[in-house]
Amino acid sequence: MAAIVILEHELQRFVQLPYMVYSLAERWRRAGHEVRVHHGLAAAPAADLAVVNIDLTVIPGAYRALLARYPRAVNGRVADVSKSRFSADLLDRYSDWIGPVIVKTEANYGGKPEALLRGIARREGLSSDIPEGPVADAYPVYAGLRAVPEAVWSTAGLVVERFLPERDASGHYYSRHWVFLGDRDRSIRLRSRAPIIKSGDALGREEVPVPAELRAWREKLGFDFGKFDYVLHGGRYVLLDVNRTPSLPAYADAEVAASQDVLAAGLAALLR
Repeated sequence: MAAIVILEHELQRFVQLPYMVYSLAERWRRAGHEVRVHHGLAAAPAADLAVVNIDLTVIPGAYRALLARYPRAVNGRVADVSKSRFSADLLDRYSDWIGPVIVKTEANYGGKPEALLRGIARREGLSSDIPEGPVADAYPVYAGLRAVPEAVWSTAGLVVERFLPERDASGHYYSRHWVFLGDRDRSIRLRSRAPIIKSGDALGREEVPVPAELRAWREKLGFDFGKFDYVLHGGRYVLLDVNRTPSLPAYADAEVAASQDVLAAGLAALLR
């Protein structure tokens, strides 16, 4: 049996979010492993395996140094998940793209994790290493580059991408989601009438195979655990988002529980 530590930022001790790693940890404990959650840099416990659950787009340098102390660190190579680190569809105002575009934050999940922790630091009167940046509740879509507001181009922390949706002949939109841990994974496709799909609003979901392109991206980016969102557009796969701190989906049912059972078994490959 292994000693496992889930490492989080000091300020995450003040929040309770449905991180997927907590669900996996319950299963690891039932299997006989010792699992602890540790916040911050001080007095970090020894462990056979550290799991990075630092919910920031860029992991601060001091936390990276802490990870180096462990013999194995899940996602220890994934220090930065900014859009510009993986997106192949970023544009500038002078690009020759003539199709629709979408405006996103450079930071993961609309910059909300950083905003949450910055707010906690102010509330608690604590010093913070959380960078400032824009926060977005939604990612707006525009007909083309000329329609993008000037404020977008002048705001640091916003990026513009080609908008490349996956659609069918009836006009439905699709998004694909691949979640993985070690050598275990699950992959689904959601269907919706809306171009920006949220799991709770999907009209249906189905299992789909994981394309070789996605596995190559995972290898290149160094992920051991996480969730990739992508679509199939014009015959090519488009990577939309990468997340090293995924949460459980809004819907909780037997299928989700079965998926967690599958993923939890991926721990063995990481311990090897």
